Amino acid sequence: MIRMILVEDQQILLDSLYDSLSMTPDLDIVAKTTNAAEILSLCEFYKPDLVLMDICNEEGHMGISETVRLKEKMPEIKVILMTAMPDMSFVHDAKEAGADSFVYKNVSKDDLVKSIRSTMQNYNTFPAEQNAPSAGLDLTEREEEILRLVCQGQSRKEISETLFLSENTVRNNINKILTKTGFDSI
Repeated sequence: MIRMILVEDQQILLDSLYDSLSMTPDLDIVAKTTNAAEILSLCEFYKPDLVLMDICNEEGHMGISETVRLKEKMPEIKVILMTAMPDMSFVHDAKEAGADSFVYKNVSKDDLVKSIRSTMQNYNTFPAEQNAPSAGLDLTEREEEILRLVCQGQSRKEISETLFLSENTVRNNINKILTKTGFDSI
């Protein structure tokens, strides 16, 4: 039995992921949270084998930085980072943070379960650069810059101050990113 904790900042996605993975006989979801900042305390309490964590989280806590913290304190816990955002720097950053595997959210449930099982068997799975979903996306330099700041946990207001843009301009760019990627949220 693989004991897991799920971290996803969007409640409906977290609930759907929980419902879907809970139906897999060898997976035991011992906890779930929308706040990546809780991962250390949850891991200390529940002692999971694996954490499946979204890279971009609200509250300013990024899955990558939380992975670094978790791996420093409990290196035996496997971490799979996931994102819907097609930014190849995430794959590199995930490896640097010590993540054991990386998946995009457009993966099927069966492929996700395979990744979980293989990660538990000490096989690291990361997408190849040429197969990344970013191929064919035509994000402007500004959109990529905004996307990176969003995924670092910055609010629209913080992004507007960092880039010297109006909050309206930031919102419009985020909407363009969503349209181009086909996702509902970042």
